[in-house]
Amino acid sequence: MLSSYRVVCPHAECGWTGSLVPSVLRDGEDAEIASGHRAWLQCPRCRRNWEVRIKDDLVTVLPVMEEGG
Repeated sequence: MLSSYRVVCPHAECGWTGSLVPSVLRDGEDAEIASGHRAWLQCPRCRRNWEVRIKDDLVTVLPVMEEGG
C-alpha cells in the first residue's frame, strides 16, 4: 500500500500544503519508499520537485536549490 505524507512545499512563494505520495525518481511514478531512503515529491501547485528522506513516518526535506540563484 502506498503511503502519503503530510508536507508543505519548501519552494519560495508557493507554500502549498497537503498530502503527497513520494517517488523514487524526480518526476517519477508514485512508489512505496523504504525507511531511510531518499525520495522525491512534486508540488501540485507550482509543479516543482523537492527531495526528502523518509525514516519511519518522519519526512525530512533536504535543502532546496532554487533555480537561477
